[in-house]
Amino acid sequence: MWRDRIAAVIVLAATLAISACTQAPGTGYPGYLEADYAYIGVPVAGRLDSLSARRGAAVEAGDELFALDGELEALQVQEAEARLSEAQARRADLSIGRRPEEIRVIAGRVREARSAAALAGTELERVRELHGRGLVAADALDRARASEQQARARLASLTAEQQSADLAGRPDAIAAADAAVAAAAAVVEQARWRREQVAARAVAEAEVVETFYEPGEWVPAGSPVLKLLPHAALHVRFYVPLAERAQWQAGQDVAVRCSGCPETLRAKVRLIAPGPEYTPPVIYSESRSEDLVYRVEAELLDRSLLAPGLPATVERIAP
Repeated sequence: MWRDRIAAVIVLAATLAISACTQAPGTGYPGYLEADYAYIGVPVAGRLDSLSARRGAAVEAGDELFALDGELEALQVQEAEARLSEAQARRADLSIGRRPEEIRVIAGRVREARSAAALAGTELERVRELHGRGLVAADALDRARASEQQARARLASLTAEQQSADLAGRPDAIAAADAAVAAAAAVVEQARWRREQVAARAVAEAEVVETFYEPGEWVPAGSPVLKLLPHAALHVRFYVPLAERAQWQAGQDVAVRCSGCPETLRAKVRLIAPGPEYTPPVIYSESRSEDLVYRVEAELLDRSLLAPGLPATVERIAP
């Protein structure tokens, strides 16, 4: 951008010098028209697929300027959406407990364990009665009592498993699953955003000044593909003497006359340099021979399609 400004200043140096030398003292402040160019790129890398805006073309707000090959970004969106579906399925699985088929299997095992416990209880009573009559030894009673306890413990375990089969996952497991779903959703949004960045559109009316790539070439991330001159980017740059700095302030209205301007243009001061500088050679004249000047920039209120670099003369408008 600075190279463009320097080139424009050098090209017009002779014209400015001639106009400045013939200017009568007190007729205005010499300067030139300048523009804030827009260098348009995208934050992703890729092969340039199409270049809709060519050099010298005028574009409107919303017009597509260029597009990269977005196949990789489209595949990344598909992958992210698939991972989101997986995370959502895992979260749903924690909410519904076990499947009906698993619950029926557990119920069958509970019935079997209940029958076994009942049988073990009956056997214990029979052996206890026989032991009381002295018909069986004490170790037989101990074995019957142990078998009955084992059957009751198995029944209690299967009953607890049957009750937990209908429950959802633990609170900490559910919280972890919710976090996984949120993270996967964020990745989907990022992938969709990258997919949208493969194409660039104009945000305002502008003229295409230069193109830096052709279709088929690889464009690094952030590298400008187009150089635009927005219609509202034109401003005037001029210099005021050190002794007159106190008379200027931001927001002040000025009148601009330039070669090729159909009429006097209006502008508003938007910037006054914080410190002085030496008079640029291209605006030096006998009438403006001060060593130190302040650089001033004024935004044009009349949206003009004039070319940057034209010499101009700025005059103050009395309040």
